[in-house]
Amino acid sequence: MKISINAIRPHKPVFKSYNKINSGNGLSASTSFYLDIPVLKKSVEIIEKEFPKGSDILIYAGSNGEEALSIKTLMKNPEKYNIFSMDIFKEAIDFAKRGIYGIHPLAEDGFLISEKQNAEEQKLSNIFHKNFTEIRKPKQNINNLSDFIYDIKFGDKELFSQKFFKPNDSLKRNIEFLEGDILNISKLHLNSADNKAGAIFFRNALYHITQNDLTGVLQYGLTPNLELNKQQVLDNLIEKVHRKLKIGGIFVLGRHLQEHLYIADKSVPLKDTVPVDNKRGIRYMAYPPHIKALSKNGCFKPLYEDIIHGFGNNIKLPLIWQKIK
Repeated sequence: MKISINAIRPHKPVFKSYNKINSGNGLSASTSFYLDIPVLKKSVEIIEKEFPKGSDILIYAGSNGEEALSIKTLMKNPEKYNIFSMDIFKEAIDFAKRGIYGIHPLAEDGFLISEKQNAEEQKLSNIFHKNFTEIRKPKQNINNLSDFIYDIKFGDKELFSQKFFKPNDSLKRNIEFLEGDILNISKLHLNSADNKAGAIFFRNALYHITQNDLTGVLQYGLTPNLELNKQQVLDNLIEKVHRKLKIGGIFVLGRHLQEHLYIADKSVPLKDTVPVDNKRGIRYMAYPPHIKALSKNGCFKPLYEDIIHGFGNNIKLPLIWQKIK
């Protein structure tokens, strides 16, 4: 699926971070509840259809646990599935194990505590409140908000107050929070007899392993690493993912622009690139390398597409891929 040259324009993308930031490198160590809900719903539907008797589900870049908990609340028979939520940041795993979440009214999942909700938000809010219990503000600092706009105070009073929740015991069953890197996925021991999973989620994190930081390069003018062969990195990753998935299992990607629009490294022929900044030698890859890796040898097929914003003209790209052989 080649991206039209006319659809790509120089831009300065903005990627909001509104949750906990890793103190070591400043990267976001969190997500929100029900992020990209159509993708989550479709993923759960496929998992339960393909593996009605249950399976292991792996979530990499699982952050503070919101993604794993969201997925489980959407399942009809959650007790049949084992969820392993992993992140490379120890502080994110510690946060998940602590199991206390602040919901801020201005954050992306703020609709869960809002009085004004559309029909879809109302459904999700009902599901959330069925599975979580509201608690008093904890004495310890939850620290799951990083942008200053979410910490506005008038004297000692918060202008926009958070509410705090903990997952019910039934929701926490069969979910493990572990430190883990998807590059070490082959070493992970699962509950299944064949040591394979029914689903692997790796949403909004591909750009980390390919160093495809569009924000840094285009907005802050950083010099990208043009030596790293992105296609090779992604080929190796997808091969590991393929070996860890059952036939019929799915690999789920995110909707961040930098997951789908890649800065070309030196290994990419000029004819397969689109110029962005000739002075700095920055070009886009005209064809997303992860799609090439997933399409290789007909091992995966795309099952679900969603709109990716920021190509000038927004286009649909596949986010859920299924292992077919």
